[in-house]
Amino acid sequence: MSVQEILDYMRLRYDAYASQDAPGYDDDDLCALFNKAQKVFAKTLYNQFGNPTRIGAEETEKRSKDLVQLKAHTVVAPPFSVGDHPNSYFVDLPLDFWVTLKEELDITYTNSCGETISNSRIPVKPIKEDYYNANVKNPYKRPYEELVWRFDRERDDISSQASSTNSKRNEIILFDGATADNYRVSYYRAPKDIIDPAVSASFCEFDEMHHEKIADLAVELAMQTTDRPGLQSKMIENSKIIE
Repeated sequence: MSVQEILDYMRLRYDAYASQDAPGYDDDDLCALFNKAQKVFAKTLYNQFGNPTRIGAEETEKRSKDLVQLKAHTVVAPPFSVGDHPNSYFVDLPLDFWVTLKEELDITYTNSCGETISNSRIPVKPIKEDYYNANVKNPYKRPYEELVWRFDRERDDISSQASSTNSKRNEIILFDGATADNYRVSYYRAPKDIIDPAVSASFCEFDEMHHEKIADLAVELAMQTTDRPGLQSKMIENSKIIE
């Protein structure tokens, strides 16, 4: 569906459920509602406990296909700033980053034979602070030549909004003597907003089979934002929208 077809569908559905004295919505309003619904839709599909099927991202081929348009991959190259923990670096993430799917790090180090190993690509393991404290001195669990750790970290300036100079970031923890080369991450990004077609050309990134589902969810959001009880709960339940 084109953006105009999506907006026309939303207006038709809203008019079918709302009374004559219900507040109206212009195209900008409908776009904003649809954009909010896209994010709700994506989060519901990703979170296995947030949808009635209890099927999360990547668990089935269908669920993977549902979210495939939001997949992205990037390689973050050095230099990296020094992290807060020993042998660690801060890595800036893309502005559209939402949630990690897979991550790897290229490292350079000197092995036990005195050989320099360059750009060895190894897995990155996300950990929590208590895991770090419990295992940082454990020779069998701490980072080594085949594995490094990662913390989620706050932006450098939490008093300012995210930007190219104040992005989301991770902290990578390596082992003694290792240096970080390229950080490679596959991730889901937030869906791009649609725009009023009278202002600019745009489209919905999700597969067309989901357009009506998201539009129905957007109409329900419109109903829920109205204070009039008679306008609420006339749509089908979200659990029937998200398959």
